[in-house]
Amino acid sequence: MADLRRGGERGPAVRRGLQSGVSEMERQEFCDRVLAKVRHATPEEKAAIRAELNAHMEDHVAALLEAGYEEADTEKRTLAAMGDPEEIGAELNRDYPLGWLVLSRVSLILTILICATFLFSWPMLGNTLDSLQARIFPETSSFASRAKYTYERDLDIRAEIGDDILRIYKVGLDVNRDGETGNVGLFFCNYNKNPFGYTANGLNLEYGTSATTESERRYDDGGGGNAGASYSLAAKIPVTRADGAVVVTYDHYGEYVRLEVPVPWEDVT
Repeated sequence: MADLRRGGERGPAVRRGLQSGVSEMERQEFCDRVLAKVRHATPEEKAAIRAELNAHMEDHVAALLEAGYEEADTEKRTLAAMGDPEEIGAELNRDYPLGWLVLSRVSLILTILICATFLFSWPMLGNTLDSLQARIFPETSSFASRAKYTYERDLDIRAEIGDDILRIYKVGLDVNRDGETGNVGLFFCNYNKNPFGYTANGLNLEYGTSATTESERRYDDGGGGNAGASYSLAAKIPVTRADGAVVVTYDHYGEYVRLEVPVPWEDVT
């Protein structure tokens, strides 16, 4: 009979819409005996083998009918031409070794694991991208564009605070009508030292100038971000011409950090 092994191609079928001389019961019994010997094929592969066997029998019946045989005689001749089902199954079984079944199962499991990993790591991937943005170009974040000052200057002041990096990336200045006083805005973000790590949501910083009172030393005029990076704006910090810098301090949990952020008075015209 024609090659039924994996990769074998059946010749063009000569089909006619006639009822097969091989009864459905006999055909399925023949296929069952073949498949009983193919022990390591997957259910999908066994279904494909069954379909191929049925197609061969249909083709043979059609060929006998066209050759002039009586329909009743095609049954015996078709089954005889197919050969011994156990021998066919044993031959096919050699093409479906146990290793092939194991490989197909392992491939399926790996595919599922890869899809699951991608699905569950997608939020972490988003956090990592936000962390990288804070490290490289925080000024392009959506939060950075929410506030505008008359005079702005890009900065890159960084300090370690716990597992995070504090980055002050922009300072803004609005000058009052007297020309001697004004308000400063500090744009800053923080991100974990590990690009795949999670960052703290706010760092409880204090901001001081000669014009600030004790009650004005803490500001929280807005923030945003997610677990990958956190953005904040310390707005309306009062300053005078005597303030060349805003002092930013962190003093919590036994850790102390002090930074000086220059005020861009020299940009004022």
